[in-house]
Amino acid sequence: MLKVNQDSYAYATGLLRARELKLLDKNRIDRMLEATKAEEAYRVLSEAEYGMDNESLKSVSDFEALLAEEMKKTYALLLEIGPHDEVVEVFQKRYDYFNVKVLLKAELSNQDVPPILLDTGLQDRDELVRIIRERDYEQLDQIMQSAIVEVYDVFSRTGDSQVIDLILDKALYHQFYVELKGIKNKFMNELADIIVDITNIKMFIRLKALNKPLEFIKKVLLEGGLIDKELYFNNVEAPIDSFLADIEFTEYGKAIQKSIKSLDNRNIQTLEKVLDDHLMNYMTQQAKQLTIGIEPFIAFLFAKEAEIKNVRIILTGKINGLSNDLIRERLRLVYV
Repeated sequence: MLKVNQDSYAYATGLLRARELKLLDKNRIDRMLEATKAEEAYRVLSEAEYGMDNESLKSVSDFEALLAEEMKKTYALLLEIGPHDEVVEVFQKRYDYFNVKVLLKAELSNQDVPPILLDTGLQDRDELVRIIRERDYEQLDQIMQSAIVEVYDVFSRTGDSQVIDLILDKALYHQFYVELKGIKNKFMNELADIIVDITNIKMFIRLKALNKPLEFIKKVLLEGGLIDKELYFNNVEAPIDSFLADIEFTEYGKAIQKSIKSLDNRNIQTLEKVLDDHLMNYMTQQAKQLTIGIEPFIAFLFAKEAEIKNVRIILTGKINGLSNDLIRERLRLVYV
């Protein structure tokens, strides 16, 4: 078990506090929203030191490549200044799971690999292509290996490509939970539970909307977290308002319920935004007042991920001609 020495994050915290000033604050977000064209909104990113000096990323049509590059730079920075690579790698593995899902979908449908693989994870993209093609999983984590084998097994019997997402997403969050709990630090352990609970709430709401039966929901929901699984199971046939009312009596449900009650629209996207904002509020409460520690270190990563999600929402909305009000409704809470 990795034991975190808070003092060992002093250097990283000091550097990241300076970097936080470059994050997209409300003023910059508003300027992006008020831009008349997507190109104008895109230029605001140069103030946040996105890689606009790269000639190949000058056009707004290249924004996905720019965002991927920015996330890669963020992980490289954290690995450079942080005292524990293992902490950063826990989060990087999410990108490996994304790539494996893409590769398995291509493999099982006899399609070429689409050009959307990310190079932010631990595994080299080209090497992952070889691993999946040759079914040589030895260098992968055991949880991922088992999930890939299960995908092939279930797909061979059902022909249902949805199992790729279901099995690998569950494996990802299981590995995420186990590894966060394996770090001897109260904040990281609490974070593991919160992420599992928020993910389960999102999944449950989506599955209810699809009228999925109880047995299916039991298979999909993640282990761990603070919310008793019976709360979900007891609400499979109940109205969504009954489920939301029950959440109020969970460990951190009052904060979520208060936010939800302030909203008129109960659609899935709105509820997911509320849950994402709750996680960012937790990050802010835990990290903002600390001068050293792992909390500001991890909070910066989550802040950057939320920022990139907001940039994607704004630019996609601008390109597709959505109104500023509609775009704003979808934006996540910012850390700064």
